[in-house]
Amino acid sequence: MVLKEKTFSADVILVNKITKGLLGTVIKDQLMEFGVLKDSVPRSVFPEIAKYKGAAAFVVKGLRRCGKSTLLKQIIEAKFREDFYYFNFDDERIFGFSAEDFQTLMETFIEMFGKRKNVFFDEIQNIKGWELFVNRILRQNYRVFITGSNANLLSKELGTHLTGRHVDIELYPFSFTEFLKARKEKVPKKGFYSTDEKALLSKRFKEYFEKGGMPEVIVFSNDAMLRGLINDIIQKDIVTRYNLRKPAELKAVLKFLIANTANSVTYRSIINNFKIKSPNTVQKYTEYAEETYLTFTVHKYEKKLKNFDKNPKKIYCIDNGIIRENAPSINEKKGAMLENTIAVQLKRLGKEFYYYKGKTSSAECDFVLPKEKQAIQVCYNLNENNKERETKGMLEAMEKTKAKQGLILTLGQEQQTGKGITIKPAWQWLLENEPS
Repeated sequence: MVLKEKTFSADVILVNKITKGLLGTVIKDQLMEFGVLKDSVPRSVFPEIAKYKGAAAFVVKGLRRCGKSTLLKQIIEAKFREDFYYFNFDDERIFGFSAEDFQTLMETFIEMFGKRKNVFFDEIQNIKGWELFVNRILRQNYRVFITGSNANLLSKELGTHLTGRHVDIELYPFSFTEFLKARKEKVPKKGFYSTDEKALLSKRFKEYFEKGGMPEVIVFSNDAMLRGLINDIIQKDIVTRYNLRKPAELKAVLKFLIANTANSVTYRSIINNFKIKSPNTVQKYTEYAEETYLTFTVHKYEKKLKNFDKNPKKIYCIDNGIIRENAPSINEKKGAMLENTIAVQLKRLGKEFYYYKGKTSSAECDFVLPKEKQAIQVCYNLNENNKERETKGMLEAMEKTKAKQGLILTLGQEQQTGKGITIKPAWQWLLENEPS
């Protein structure tokens, strides 16, 4: 053991000296943890990865614990069983690993397994200089698969050193289709549902709607993981990289953002709630939430791009289960939770979408998709008290955005209303709008 000082304080911590012996032990232990993958859920992004050939860097980005490591193992199992190296940098035994240790790692791989051409690195983003190493082994004709939990770090460093030589893939918690597969349920052919299937799918959707789609929660019923996830994100993806001085304050802000899912949030509202003096600090906190895939924001629809940043953005959380465990107050707001489910699916599909709010009227529409010429209104329970309001907001949004199709997504109602508007159960829309 050697002593090494943290760069951000006078504290002294113990780190392991990185040797081939240590790396060999970690490599063997990590390979033994692979486990049996025959029952793991095939992810919708898998075909996208499988179609690429030749030397390239595949970068799988997404929230911690959303299944990135399992995806790598599925790729190995399907394509590279006897031709891969694997290393997970999210391991406390290699604390202190630095850029100069990459060469030692590659030498250890070769000594243990001989020459192989496919390299898999989990959570590599916190090793300073990793992109230079990846660039080097790409020149040596390796194929490299990387996972990471910080979108900004990965994009910035890849853009500098690997322009045109990498494929970005974003992984999300389970979609509803993936959830059904994890539950060992048969996924019906799109658009054709028997009465029994409708009843079962409605029941399963209510479960998905409440639990979310984090793999450990669905497969292993590990709800406690959701309560510790924010701490993991703060400590492993933010504190270690950004020299954060007030992690408790950041945690409070992150929980505030989650509790305001499907609402407009401004920097001023955060400043007022937490008495934070610097708007720059608030901006950084909200950026951290997005960079680590915990939340994302949606802009108000505007014809002119220059007006986008003048309006409040609506905030959404990447998973309903995270909301349930970290912001209990919003659990009773079923409409917001359903809206969040749809927003995440639109994000998963890679759609360009906005919210609509009338400038001179009270009309609102949850989502407009200009390229698809579509407007989507989300209403947990459409009834005589809210139908006129929801329809009015939809029609105005369709007129202003030139949308030809309007959808009202509900918990279970289905109807054609005329005027280009269809009422459909959210579960059906989710099944019919899966990433291809």
